[in-house]
Amino acid sequence: MDSRNKDGVGETSRRSLLAAAAGLPFAGMFGLTGLPARAATGMIAGHDPKLVPAPAVLDGWLKTLHTFGPVRHTGTAPARAFEEWLAKEFARLGCTIERDQFKLTSWEATVEQDCAITVQEDGGATRKLEVLAYYPYSGSTRGKAPAKGRVLYAGTGDAAVKDFLAKTPAAQLAESIVVIDMPIKDDGAQQGTKIYDESFPRPLPPLVGEPHPANRMMNGMVAMASLEKKCKGLILCYTDVNRDAVRYNYLPFTDKHRQIPALWTGKPESDYLRSVSGKAVVTVRLDAKLTPNARADTILATMKGETDEVVLMTTQTDGPNECNENGAIGLLACATYLSKLKNRKRTFVFSLPTGHYAFGPVADPVTGSGRLAGTFAVVAKWPDVIKRSVAQISLEQMAASEWAAVNGKWQATGRPAQQHWLPTPSVAGLINRMFLAAAAGESPKYIRADIIKDDSFAGGEGSALRMDKIPERLRQMSKGLLGDAKLPESGPNIPGIGLMGWPHYFFRADPKGVIDKLDPNILHAQVSLVTKLLVLMGRLTPAQLKGKSPITDKDLFGA
Repeated sequence: MDSRNKDGVGETSRRSLLAAAAGLPFAGMFGLTGLPARAATGMIAGHDPKLVPAPAVLDGWLKTLHTFGPVRHTGTAPARAFEEWLAKEFARLGCTIERDQFKLTSWEATVEQDCAITVQEDGGATRKLEVLAYYPYSGSTRGKAPAKGRVLYAGTGDAAVKDFLAKTPAAQLAESIVVIDMPIKDDGAQQGTKIYDESFPRPLPPLVGEPHPANRMMNGMVAMASLEKKCKGLILCYTDVNRDAVRYNYLPFTDKHRQIPALWTGKPESDYLRSVSGKAVVTVRLDAKLTPNARADTILATMKGETDEVVLMTTQTDGPNECNENGAIGLLACATYLSKLKNRKRTFVFSLPTGHYAFGPVADPVTGSGRLAGTFAVVAKWPDVIKRSVAQISLEQMAASEWAAVNGKWQATGRPAQQHWLPTPSVAGLINRMFLAAAAGESPKYIRADIIKDDSFAGGEGSALRMDKIPERLRQMSKGLLGDAKLPESGPNIPGIGLMGWPHYFFRADPKGVIDKLDPNILHAQVSLVTKLLVLMGRLTPAQLKGKSPITDKDLFGA
């Protein structure tokens, strides 16, 4: 991250920064001095804050999402229930509903009930190790014997696998369960993230605690691809983070179905396993439930306007917790706001795609539909909608309060989690100006937004809409996962911005959910901000949105 955000800042400094940020005049914070008074309060012309669904309404929707099942693995009953609820709610607002149906072999497991690691030392001692998480879509032992083999320590990180394979006899490897340390700090993927100078508030409150678990969201995939046909199973170890911060992590992200079981554990377990490498037998149980030909639906909801020009919103509806998929709640809140307007110049289309957390299994022709899911599939199935789109917004991981490991304890910090906003690179300057104008009236108590440059960050579902070319990083992430399906050569480059909330529990597939970590007031502030942007996107000309005509202060704030 940039120099404004450094780990390990003390509580006193954090409080001072928050107090200072809260006291800054909004106009000066965003260089808006000399503009109309409405600019300093984020009063976008034509926006009616009374039409934004109240925090109590948003809280009810979040709790409804929770009742469907805290974890909604793609194609399972909880995920399907959410899809159908969304279709009903958008139809109730007057939207026309269309669908794109996918199939896959669904995969679901619970750590406490379905996972176990037991070590039998050659000297006779037996020890059961705590399992922190499972490797999604790794091989299931349900209905058969657990995987059993000699403990074999391979080293640290995916990079160690090549040397490990070169020096380990194939016969020895074939009888082994391989142990690999997987630290998450100092990852180049996050060090390379570039951030614009602008933010809300400014300066941003600094990061605290340990490295973010998503810094290495693909950890283990190289090891799995290299070892799955050569050994009996994998044990991956988080070695540099608080174990509560990574407990139930649903990682690596969106791998395809694999043949051997793999489980995650922590630093003490790693130290022990390394000490008994070659001197013990380990048994790994992962009784994941697999359901062939499971159904998963993408929903497209269209709210007609006076013209066929489209403002497009997208998100995801499947995933490990109530934060990860609640962008759909954000879209529903925006649709509710728009449905109350007397006049809508443009048509608003709400994309609610499945397959975000089963990209590989869906794209694999053996286990799935053999084609891309997510927003890429929306672009492919409804090209006329994309062609008519003059602006877009994507929303993911909303309402998140911040939790972090501070002084060795996993705890709430009392602040909103980081909120990354990603503008369309080709028109980032004007989109950033619109965003900051809309944000100015919101409270730093609930908005904590930086703005990401270019393609330096994993872009979520919105990347399928805003990029004019597909980032090489995304191509590398999807390499080997898609079977015969291929990423497109280019993107539609639609002007707009996307939100990717960034809480430390981003991937937490906790059977109790993360509903206690979500704040409807944060969600309300985010929806308020986004509906201001939608008002602008519904009013500005296509030439203005593409940066070909100027946007005046009057265009933003009125007289």
